[in-house]
Amino acid sequence: MKNLFLMLMVLGLTSSFQMGPYSNWQVAEMDASLMVKPVGGAYLVFAGKYGGDITRKEMESHTLLSVDGCAHGSRIFKYTLHVKKEGKTYTYQATSNELTTEMQQQFKRLVKGDTFEFSGIKAYLPNGKDVVDVNAERFNVI
Repeated sequence: MKNLFLMLMVLGLTSSFQMGPYSNWQVAEMDASLMVKPVGGAYLVFAGKYGGDITRKEMESHTLLSVDGCAHGSRIFKYTLHVKKEGKTYTYQATSNELTTEMQQQFKRLVKGDTFEFSGIKAYLPNGKDVVDVNAERFNVI
């Protein structure tokens, strides 16, 4: 009985190290739209959304970025905003959790079909010392 238990333990451990159906070499060949989004980690929240469709009205009434998925009270302190408008990309940087005046003005000029996304997002944990990377999804103006 003891040997059977040990054998089952060894089989369980070795099977967890086998290549899965989506090993690295296969993932590179897959269509990106079929890949599963990562679960967990800190995510940027803007206008109550993690990304996806957003209206100009929703954008204009919000100026703060927040973070979800990590310790309550974490605060974004650095990010880059990339706005795609009429085929051109405009890039802005900030060192707080607020949209700059320039960013807010750009948001007022966005129209249906334009997109924007945040990258290089860093947040302090509530202790004010430890830093986490924050994930973000693209926003589509509708």
